[in-house]
Amino acid sequence: MSQCEPEICARLRTRMGQRVRFVLLFLSASICSMYAHELGHAAAGWVQGIPVFPSPAKEYVLLTTNEWREQIWIAFGGPAATAIVVSIAILWASRNRGHALCAILAGVLVEPAFYVIRSLLIGRSHDGSEWQEAQSAISLNPNGQALDLLFVFLFFAGCAVLAVRDELQLQWRSFAKWLSLGLVGVTTLILIQVGNNAVFDRHFPKTQTMNIPSVVKAE
Repeated sequence: MSQCEPEICARLRTRMGQRVRFVLLFLSASICSMYAHELGHAAAGWVQGIPVFPSPAKEYVLLTTNEWREQIWIAFGGPAATAIVVSIAILWASRNRGHALCAILAGVLVEPAFYVIRSLLIGRSHDGSEWQEAQSAISLNPNGQALDLLFVFLFFAGCAVLAVRDELQLQWRSFAKWLSLGLVGVTTLILIQVGNNAVFDRHFPKTQTMNIPSVVKAE
């Protein structure tokens, strides 16, 4: 028995180390994906010559006013960046195997998961008028559900790849594992958002968008 105990302890330490690395990689991917969204907003502003500061969870246009025709592209840059990152992660994980890839894919799916949850509860994946502005940029109905449906599709496509790669079985243990991981990820993003706003909002101007079409309604 004494000879087996060191082996058991070694296995437990290895398994615990793998779980810790998985969670850390998952959280890192979630946070990086969130920042990629803000960089997308900022990049769309920079291309137009508009100063934009991408904080960890929000973009700040460094102007007191901004024109609608310019703002719609800044709004579009964020969801476009998220969609690109999620699509790349899905394609990458669908062609390769490994726990690290599963952790990364699960991490980048946290933001779409938040959008899906918010869409189900409130009817719109994002607050304010960002989705309406983004949809206007590509000539879609600003008050339609195009982006909401896009992220629903990407979320469930990513979940399907995770189910195959992780050999997910219909067992309560597997369900509880992914549900708890998702709750940790969504909670982390919410805490970062709240903290980000508390720290940065006071230091940057609140930009007013000019010439907003009457059909657009903030939600």
